Amino acid sequence: MRKHKRSFTIFMMLFMILSLIVSACSSNNGVSPNSSSSSNSSTNSPEEDSENISEIKLTKFSNEPVTLKVATPWGNDYFMSRIGNFIQEKMPHITLEHVDWDGTPEKMQELFAAQVVPDVLLAFTGQKPLEDLEMVFPLDEMLEVYGFDIDTIDPAAVAEMRARDSQDRLVGMPQEMGYLGLHYNKEIFDKFGVDYPQEDMTWDAVLDLAKRMTAEREGVKYRGLVFGDAAPLLQLSVTKTDPETGEVLLTKDPKFTKYMELMKKYYEIPGINDPEATGSFEDKTVAMSVNWHGLLTWFGGETEEEALEYQKQMDIVPLPSWPDLPNTSTVPIGIHPWVINSFSEKKEAALQFLIESVSGEYQTKMAKSGTPTVLADKEIKAHFGTELARFAGKNIGAFTKNKLAEPPARNSHWDRYVNLDMKVFTESDMNISEFLRKVEEESQMKIEDAMAQEAAK
Repeated sequence: MRKHKRSFTIFMMLFMILSLIVSACSSNNGVSPNSSSSSNSSTNSPEEDSENISEIKLTKFSNEPVTLKVATPWGNDYFMSRIGNFIQEKMPHITLEHVDWDGTPEKMQELFAAQVVPDVLLAFTGQKPLEDLEMVFPLDEMLEVYGFDIDTIDPAAVAEMRARDSQDRLVGMPQEMGYLGLHYNKEIFDKFGVDYPQEDMTWDAVLDLAKRMTAEREGVKYRGLVFGDAAPLLQLSVTKTDPETGEVLLTKDPKFTKYMELMKKYYEIPGINDPEATGSFEDKTVAMSVNWHGLLTWFGGETEEEALEYQKQMDIVPLPSWPDLPNTSTVPIGIHPWVINSFSEKKEAALQFLIESVSGEYQTKMAKSGTPTVLADKEIKAHFGTELARFAGKNIGAFTKNKLAEPPARNSHWDRYVNLDMKVFTESDMNISEFLRKVEEESQMKIEDAMAQEAAK
């Protein structure tokens, strides 16, 4: 155990020891002290217990008044309007107190030093800060004790959460997901006399469309396609590094060569990388844009009326697919889960908060306002964006039409040190193998430096 972890844990133990003695805080299996029973409790006879040793007796939540501290970067007003007011209305015995947190271990240590211990956190900077401070609290057993059906959540979202943990545990409750789609502008297609993109297209077919509309018309330089994200790579379910050793995998996994070959075709389109072609999809000089589900809510005018008129000829189709992965979108993206702090004394009420955040009612409410649901329920998915005027008449179902790609078995903390910079590639005279080898070598040195720094803490 690292030195700073040991010091931090000793500090927390001293800080909480009195409350631990008085309240007999949560046991090692994660069941709250307010629970009426635990996973080991039973009203059966000894004979029945021996026959049903693995059976878990469901526990009911307590309705005793409790105050939960919830840490997010949102600020109190947005937190309350987004979820806080809903939670307090549905569970009036819970009072919520917002705690400002920037997602860093350093800020959390400051909070602890001020005797502020959040019960629930929005883990928007990943699991690593929680691991550094030994704050990870797995949910599996407690969810089972309280009878929560994890199958109500999209299995890809659950798999993504488990991929964050070295032991495949569910370390948080996903609250929302992001989606990517292929946005296109009919005005530009009409100008070039090209048919609009269709559903179920391959990347190669879309590049063919892009090639036909990357040209100059009436003094304006148009581009056929821009990538807002590395969507084709996100469809391949890969990590750039080995999560255990930090070994960079760019030259070892053929999927990276496959991705680079596609991107090479894209950058070889005449004019696609013209430094003078600086326009965007938003200003109507790009025919197609691979971008996130909220793109249309960000531009078009200062009023809804102006935006509706400006975006009248814009629409969406599902992401193109790889030929060997038809009708497959990306791995889940944009998941910032609610997690329970392992140091919380109020884990039962914290779990109520988490479960309510994925209730059908709350998820439907959020979906209608433009936040994609994490639930598997297709009816709730169909509500996405129904209250947004800018989505009216658009093919919004394109975002969720295709299945999500299965996430890697485990995400890698070391991926952040690997940058496949396409600008560097296009400006060099390297072939794909040379480029991947160069990035791999540079990234490996960065990772080794980071490992040495972490080991020294």
